[in-house]
Amino acid sequence: MHRLMNKLSVLAMLLGLVAVSFTAMAQDEDGGPDSNEDNERLLRRNWSLFLEYYKTNDFKAAKKSGWAIIGINPARFKTLHPKMINIYDSLATRAAAEGQRTEDGNAPLFADTLLWLVDNAIEAFPDRQDKYNLTKGYQIERHFEDRDTDAIAAYEAAIKGDYANADLYYLERLCILYSNDPETKTKAIEVGQAILLIDPNNSIAQQLMKTIVSDPEEYVSILRDSYYADPTNKQKLYELANGFYEMVQNYDSAAVYFEKLTTENPDVKNYWQRYAAALLYTGDYKKAADAYTKVTELEPESKEAWLNLARSVLQGGRFSDARQAAEKALSIDSEWGAPHLVIAQAYEAAVQSCVERTRGGWDKMKVLDKLVYLLAQSEYTRAARDPDVEEQAVQRRKALNTLVPTAEDLFVNKIPRGTPYMINKDCYGWISRSVTP
Repeated sequence: MHRLMNKLSVLAMLLGLVAVSFTAMAQDEDGGPDSNEDNERLLRRNWSLFLEYYKTNDFKAAKKSGWAIIGINPARFKTLHPKMINIYDSLATRAAAEGQRTEDGNAPLFADTLLWLVDNAIEAFPDRQDKYNLTKGYQIERHFEDRDTDAIAAYEAAIKGDYANADLYYLERLCILYSNDPETKTKAIEVGQAILLIDPNNSIAQQLMKTIVSDPEEYVSILRDSYYADPTNKQKLYELANGFYEMVQNYDSAAVYFEKLTTENPDVKNYWQRYAAALLYTGDYKKAADAYTKVTELEPESKEAWLNLARSVLQGGRFSDARQAAEKALSIDSEWGAPHLVIAQAYEAAVQSCVERTRGGWDKMKVLDKLVYLLAQSEYTRAARDPDVEEQAVQRRKALNTLVPTAEDLFVNKIPRGTPYMINKDCYGWISRSVTP
């Protein structure tokens, strides 16, 4: 019954459009130029009424004026179709919530009319067909069942294979649709790789790739053959590098190919980020630090870039540089706890290096070393203010309780309690920070 009513509604609408068209033709035969003026007045009047009704959410009245405009000249107002589409999207959504569906149950009432409006917009505004094809794919996904093929066709018509310049949201939708069908698995992988090129940390693409690819080693082998068959193709080079990084965690090979990408495209931040991360995994801290330095040059206001630089130089034993980079991250976000963790770790590592390499063993530990541990504790206290790292910071701070100066240490070394003590000598000249025991 619903399906019959929907068909009658669409038929009545089309008959109304025909009637308006015949009226316009009759006016042209009788009045010539005057008829064009009458049509323009009619268009403007209905447009004014449409906007007023639309503004007050009186969709029933707005629809009537909107259809009158479409019947005379659908291309007259560029914002008419988006608003009419919004109206019918709202009506279809409400119909679905109330269980008002077509007889076959594949779509709610008003959904067919909604798609007709999108197709009419594509015809009326060919210069905006890409935008409306994206809308079409989205609306098919929203309101229709078992029409993934139609949604894919709409997205493909809009994107045209230009993944690098496509809207990330619609790329994700296309990748998901491709992944639902084993026959389009290869396309899903292709789009997923394109998404990761734009956003290496995209969780949707990462999860889809892991789900789709059952044998990562075989897949990376395919990527390698594809790249060497077309070695000038940067997209294929990236897919191969990212395949080694994401799929099989072969960071040595990933670093080789990401290095090639950074050489050929030195201004692409994402390449440097992945190159640096791969180097960290391989233990090449010097090159990792150099790569992260490049990231900070390309995006100096990225707190993550500065933190990653701090971590990499810390791994390489450059304690002062690690603190400096971490403090740069804090200058961008003073509430962030992670940089304080790195600074505290730098102080801990400095003590270990001094005691083991300079003093000759832990039995020769001095009160100055213990004061540096106290300084590290103060950084862990600051880090603990950030809920994201609070647990880690608190645990590490407690672990240092047996290593900080005791009351006896302070008495023997004539260090008064409650008085700031400057740490700037021996192994720790670079620190130049005071701590209050």
